[in-house]
Amino acid sequence: MVVPEFTLVRSKLLVPSFSGLLHRPWVCQIVEQGLECKLTLVSAPAGYGKTSALVDFAQHSPVPVCWYTADERDRDLSVFIEYLVGAIGERFRGFGGRSRAALASLGGDLFHDPTAIVGELVNEMLEIDTSFVVVVDNYDGLDGGFGIRTFVRRLLEILPFNCHLMLGSRVLPDVPVAHLVAKRQLVGLTARDLRFAPQEIRDLLRSSWAEVSESQAEAIAANSEGWITGVLLLADMLRDESKAALLDEEKATAETYGYLASEVLNRQPPDIQYFLCVSAVLREMSSRLCRQVLQIRESLALLAEVERRSLFVTRFGRGAAATYRYHNLFRDFLHEQLRQRDPARYTELHLRAAKRFERDDGVEEAVYHYLAAEDYPGATTLVERVAMEWFTRGRVETLLRWAEALPGEVGAQAPWLMFYQSRVLTDRYDYERAQQALAHAEAGFAARGDMVCLARVHNQRATLALFEGRYEDTIVEVQTALDMLDQDEVMERAEAQRLIGLAYVEIGRLAEGVAKLQEALALFRKVGSPYDVANLLQDMAHALTGLGSLDEAAFHLNEALAIRRRLGASVPLAGVLNNLGYLHYLRGEYREALALYEEGLAAARRGDDLRYQAYISVGMADVHRDVGNYARAEPLYNAGWQMSWESEPGLAVYILAAQADMCRWRGDHAQALVLLGQARQLAEEKGLDFEGSGPLPVAEGVALAESGEVEAGLRLLSDAVRFLEQRQAKRELARARFLLAKICLLAGDRPHAVAELRRAMDVADEIGTHQFAVVEGQHAEDLLGLGVAGGIADCRAIAERVQQLNVFGEEQEQAGAEVKEGTVSRLEIYALGGGRVVYDGHTVASSEWQAAMAKELFFYILLHGPLERDVIGSVFWPDLSAKKTTDSFHTTLYRVRRALGAEAVVVEEGRYRLGDVDCWFDVEEFEASVERARLLPPHDWRTEDLWRRAVALYRGDFLPEVGRVWCVPKREALREMYLEALVGVGRCHEARREFEGAIDWHRRGLEVDELREDVHRRIMHCYAEAGRRSEALTQYHHCQEILRRELDIEPSLETKGLYERIAGKRPD
Repeated sequence: MVVPEFTLVRSKLLVPSFSGLLHRPWVCQIVEQGLECKLTLVSAPAGYGKTSALVDFAQHSPVPVCWYTADERDRDLSVFIEYLVGAIGERFRGFGGRSRAALASLGGDLFHDPTAIVGELVNEMLEIDTSFVVVVDNYDGLDGGFGIRTFVRRLLEILPFNCHLMLGSRVLPDVPVAHLVAKRQLVGLTARDLRFAPQEIRDLLRSSWAEVSESQAEAIAANSEGWITGVLLLADMLRDESKAALLDEEKATAETYGYLASEVLNRQPPDIQYFLCVSAVLREMSSRLCRQVLQIRESLALLAEVERRSLFVTRFGRGAAATYRYHNLFRDFLHEQLRQRDPARYTELHLRAAKRFERDDGVEEAVYHYLAAEDYPGATTLVERVAMEWFTRGRVETLLRWAEALPGEVGAQAPWLMFYQSRVLTDRYDYERAQQALAHAEAGFAARGDMVCLARVHNQRATLALFEGRYEDTIVEVQTALDMLDQDEVMERAEAQRLIGLAYVEIGRLAEGVAKLQEALALFRKVGSPYDVANLLQDMAHALTGLGSLDEAAFHLNEALAIRRRLGASVPLAGVLNNLGYLHYLRGEYREALALYEEGLAAARRGDDLRYQAYISVGMADVHRDVGNYARAEPLYNAGWQMSWESEPGLAVYILAAQADMCRWRGDHAQALVLLGQARQLAEEKGLDFEGSGPLPVAEGVALAESGEVEAGLRLLSDAVRFLEQRQAKRELARARFLLAKICLLAGDRPHAVAELRRAMDVADEIGTHQFAVVEGQHAEDLLGLGVAGGIADCRAIAERVQQLNVFGEEQEQAGAEVKEGTVSRLEIYALGGGRVVYDGHTVASSEWQAAMAKELFFYILLHGPLERDVIGSVFWPDLSAKKTTDSFHTTLYRVRRALGAEAVVVEEGRYRLGDVDCWFDVEEFEASVERARLLPPHDWRTEDLWRRAVALYRGDFLPEVGRVWCVPKREALREMYLEALVGVGRCHEARREFEGAIDWHRRGLEVDELREDVHRRIMHCYAEAGRRSEALTQYHHCQEILRRELDIEPSLETKGLYERIAGKRPD
């Protein structure tokens, strides 16, 4: 069957209708007061009237209300977003086009970054020209849906000022309550706020059918504890005089609900009792559905009667098109009553409903009814038809729900469902259940004789083995998969090569691993899958880093970074930024590492990914620790620990060891040993054998030796070195040998110290970095001196880099001090696209300058100062006498100082310049970005960032409103730099062989100056490299035509030569 496009159930987007709804002004007042905040939570157990309170508010709201009644079928993030957008579109026609387009373009990628669409949704919200409220009722039905928590958290972070979100939930939703409370952005109502008082009970019952006395109302209130469902159940007993006397004794609580509901059901006429039980088969009722499935002709009248009797039903819409839902508690009760009283009828109705929904392509409802009827063949047949499509669309929560509803022995009948269940569980680190699901998938595909699908199973099993550290098993499973696959199964073969490559890398066969990864990368490029290409590039970088090929690793990460930026998913972007930051850290490029880490941390926070937040925080802490800035390192380590100590024990052990290093370097060896003891205990508890036998004994050994227990320290270090050598853990081994050399020198064994230092440098040459020695060398100057004296060439360079590291540390410390001290005032100055100055957050208006001349004078002094007054006068007032020039200058300068403060322009020794203010100038930033980009190759990640920053800064020509000659040369020079930046971004695309993107950027350059032959040549080159020879030749003729028309010249010999090489002949 063809899976239909997703269709919204419109009744879920309508404000429900209740008969006899009581208006509760004080509850509405609490809710309305929360409109100044971002979020209102209405959280209470079932039956407390959460929906009634929200409907009451919606009917009396001073602003438009968008309504969405959620349920468990909406736990897939894409479905949730569709309904959220639909709810707003229901109230504001035309809303959501861009958001839906963005959602459709993401497809299954939404699974990797749940926040990817939030920005587009918020931008559309901002276009609504009024304040409004979005209500999501029954939010607890979405609890645990993958990505919904992250999406809602991100939405709350950037929720626009004109929107307020309300959530109704049985449980406290997983939103940042403490943060929102601290920011005064949250209002909450609980069961205590929703309890009905005696007078409200009297008013409620009077509005429907009954008059109760004050004492009866108090008895109902006491026995129901204000629980509105209990109130209605107890009050129904008043219809029966024989039961009314029991009001003082009966308790109405969730625990006694079944008994009280039975009392209510048994009091109804037989036809109503029957209708209540059979209609509970349907999760949502309409008169048409009741006729078709229940075969009850008078369904419309019966639905109206159930509503009139206030039998816990909610109506959406009006007339014959209306739909109805029972309260969840009441439907569950009725459904169970039918199953117990008439199991055959129960099964028959569910099967009839299943077939009806299947006929109308209502897949989810059909599967629900097949499962309820325990017709597993019917369910699995339908599920198998849609499993692949639903997984691709990101409907993984629904797939998991179906898989968990099938008995174990039925799993093999739905191998595709089991396969995708395994994929999802693997991504969620539930490896045991993933293996179980995979076993069912294998049995099912084997029964069908489907070799390609069996190969997929083996690839997935190889993935699980890789994640669990069973690398030999990974290789065996992959080889089995490859034996089953034909050559045209490109994606599966690519994945197999990737897995075997990663396994080779992990067991130390790095060269073989890199070769396999290169094969996989070529296959993924052939398929054209940017997501997989980016993953492979990161895998390659990891392997190349292990080989010591750091420059080649950086090349691959730069390409991966460009792809991740283009794809836009926050969490994968955070991952590549973290990896690239770590690579720069290994190379000792701390400034670049910090910049990458900071961007990565922001991306990880946008994606609400604690794992990457932890790793990046620790990476930043390492940078600050290495330069002695312990005050900044400590909170970052603590943050990483809080996020990782349960989920990432390896990182937690590393953090304790890193903090122990800080203590050791400060001379606090006792505390260092305490931390290392905690690390060792954690490693033993979590089975981290490598950490327990390698890095931790190294750290303990050096701490013991430096504290005076030299022999004990030497023993630990020597044992750890042997272990690391056996495991071929070269990065850890290099550092361990360096520290062993340090302790040998401490013990007075200089020859042994030199020998170990030489071995450490040899290993460092293999891994491509000496940064560990630079860091420890700050605390081992004698050892480096010994190495220099002993002729170890690397030691001199390391000693010089120690000094550079110290300088960087001082700069960081000074920068931190300046931030703390602050400045008197801050100027943000803009000249590109028009002159504008922001003074301490306030944009200086034209009226504050008083004259355009004042603003122009400020920019002139800013760019050319310090200047003497006469020089300024010759530019601005060349035709005035000396006295008038002086008067005009001082008048204009007074206006500048009045607009920007007295310190904006100061005079020293008769020369005027910008004062000592905190100043940001877009021209300086633009020029600095261009100058830095010029120094870097096109494939470096920093290059494209710098060129793009320059393009973003250039909002237009330099001071276009100024007509004096003094600014013309600057204007032309900056325009040339802008063109250079556009071409620079294009060259970065060329370096990645993304020729379409390169052509677009080069064409933007021609829009600035169409006479630039070099840019025409770049476009010709890109077309030729992309295999579009005819378009390359057309570009030449276009260039020729422009030059003839504008300058009456022919293209240069260089341009003609390029044409000849592409065309294979001379141009006409």
